[in-house]
Amino acid sequence: MSLVKKFIDSIPVVIIYILVFALPLFFTNLTTEFYDSAKFFLVLSAVFLILFIWGIRIFVHGKLELTKTPLDILLILYLAVVVLSTFLSASPYTSIYGMVPRLSSSLFFQVGLVLLYFLTVFNIRNEAHAKITTKILIVSASILSVATLLHYFKVPNIPDLSGNPLQTAVFLTILLPIVLSFWIQKIKEGRRPDNQPPEVYLYFLVSLLFVATVALIGNIATFIGAFLAVVLTLFYYRNIPEFKLVLYFSSIGLVLILLLATFTYSPYFRNISPLGNLANLKDDIQLPFDISWKISAGAFRDSPLIGSGPGTYVYNFTQYKPIEYNNTQFWNVRIPVAHSQFLQTWAEIGGLGIILLSLISAVFIIKAWKNIDKNGLGVAGLVFILMMVLSPMGILTQSIGFLIFALFMETSKDRDNSYEFSLSQTGSPHPIVPFLLFLPIAIGVSFGFYFLGKLALGEYYHRQALNAISKNQAIQAYNNLIKAEQTNPYIDLYRSDLAQTSFALANAIAAQKGPTVASPAGSLTEQDRKNIQQFLQQAIAEGRASVALSPRSANNWEVLALIYRQISGVAQNALQFSLDAYGRAIRLDPLNPLLRLAVGGVYYQAKNYDLAIRFFDDAVTLKPDHPNSYYNLAIALRDKGSLNEAMAVAQSLVTLLSERKESKDYQLASKLLEDIKSKTPSTSQPPAATPSAALEQKDLPEVLELPVPEEIATPPAVER
Repeated sequence: MSLVKKFIDSIPVVIIYILVFALPLFFTNLTTEFYDSAKFFLVLSAVFLILFIWGIRIFVHGKLELTKTPLDILLILYLAVVVLSTFLSASPYTSIYGMVPRLSSSLFFQVGLVLLYFLTVFNIRNEAHAKITTKILIVSASILSVATLLHYFKVPNIPDLSGNPLQTAVFLTILLPIVLSFWIQKIKEGRRPDNQPPEVYLYFLVSLLFVATVALIGNIATFIGAFLAVVLTLFYYRNIPEFKLVLYFSSIGLVLILLLATFTYSPYFRNISPLGNLANLKDDIQLPFDISWKISAGAFRDSPLIGSGPGTYVYNFTQYKPIEYNNTQFWNVRIPVAHSQFLQTWAEIGGLGIILLSLISAVFIIKAWKNIDKNGLGVAGLVFILMMVLSPMGILTQSIGFLIFALFMETSKDRDNSYEFSLSQTGSPHPIVPFLLFLPIAIGVSFGFYFLGKLALGEYYHRQALNAISKNQAIQAYNNLIKAEQTNPYIDLYRSDLAQTSFALANAIAAQKGPTVASPAGSLTEQDRKNIQQFLQQAIAEGRASVALSPRSANNWEVLALIYRQISGVAQNALQFSLDAYGRAIRLDPLNPLLRLAVGGVYYQAKNYDLAIRFFDDAVTLKPDHPNSYYNLAIALRDKGSLNEAMAVAQSLVTLLSERKESKDYQLASKLLEDIKSKTPSTSQPPAATPSAALEQKDLPEVLELPVPEEIATPPAVER
């Protein structure tokens, strides 16, 4: 029986070993997003499995072994606030499951993180296990670092293991003090420069590898983090006899950092250095700090205690982004991530969340400062906290950070912090108490795996749908989206994609068999008409379902509005519904010029030139360097008969495009200006605001009857 108990005791430790090795490297093309989604399922699967084995251990041993740490109560309180924020969320389902494909802020994953912390503390029961865990992590990180560098140098047949360069840089920055600590400890063993063990040079090379990778793919936040990691580690070991030798080697690394940073980011060297091209390979979109601060502050004002809910930052982004965001290169991108984890927590979990996260960080800082010598774990935890302040965090970085917290607390604990509770009844062959404790664990794990499996299966079907769309296989995409929705009906992304795919199929039938110039009668059969009707009804139903699931999603309202607009030729009152949906989208994303442009297009389509002009003018006001807004405004003014105003707008457009005189846009703008000057309507280019779709042909039968909306959510005009 003792062998069985030892075997059971060893399983959680082995799972943690496997997890830390696989996590940095694991990705799959079977989910919507290849990297974070894959790591999400890996972490939660490992956590649920460890929890189940831990429950079995309680039952087999007949006792409960716990380890108390200074973070226990704070982590439980933080999780309680996350749960409360979820159920009072602007979109509860988004908060529970996460905003696919970004899952790191979801309640599901936050529960997994806290469980990972406690289960690591309960199962990594000595410093030897902790050291093995960190060494395995270093090996995995080294492989990731090498693969990342080879990939960015475009070495053939090297897969992209990082996915997100910034997250890889943050991850390596967090691990840097652990490698440095191992390196210095090996130097201490050798004592003399001519008697150093081989591990000294190995760890030194690994640290240089991490530093080089961070320098090439990181940003200012990771530079600061790497600098802090080196300084704090050297500060701790400043009194050892071998410090001069350590400082000598460290100076080599610092010189390397400066050289790589110079060649990578210097405007002078960027044009002549092959490394300079790497600066253009980063695909991360990170909000500027000031813009992210304003967004989080706006969310805090509206919900100061518990925030908008986990995973809902994008709703805050659209609602509270300042107008200066329209001057950035990513002005038309809705970004679901704050500048840093602290700003994200402030917006999503509110004042209670940011207070508890700050307290967790403060307690760790105090504890680490007193016990900073534990294999570099203390400094690594401090760097992790700094990265949460300066950078957004993903599945990998959050998981590793909580793991480091747990390993440090375990290795620095006092003996009095371990507790053992006997649960067996004396003389009883079937101890009921351990069983009663194991039973809820088993039930909880079963439900966890069930929902995790449904989420994974939905992700698989959605990925297959996306693959089919990329190959123009609309039917296959439709069928897979149906499966994704049936598997997990609470993901609004699946609903929104299904709505657009359903409309595309209806439009394809109409384009293929509907009336044309050559065949005015068309070749639509009764079954074709039924199929068109079915697809259109489903498009509307799924669009409405997506906004019902996430009513604060401007994107979902925009998709619904576009569907209504595109079926205006075959559905009564569709334009009114389109205007209503666009109005609601604008209320959620008030400074988005593209939404104003779309609304102007609807009014132009209805020949309401006054309102079309108003909204086109709003778009120009929100983004004065957007050519399409000027183009549409000039056409609307021309068609209304306000030729002088139209000419002035067209002239502004030509001036705006004057640096691109060879472009098609400039030629169209010039032609429009000449048309207005000569008072001749342009026939070469229809207004960009007017959509084109087969379903808008008036000869098609009316297949849908939509009720007239009682009130249209028309947004107010933009103030200049």
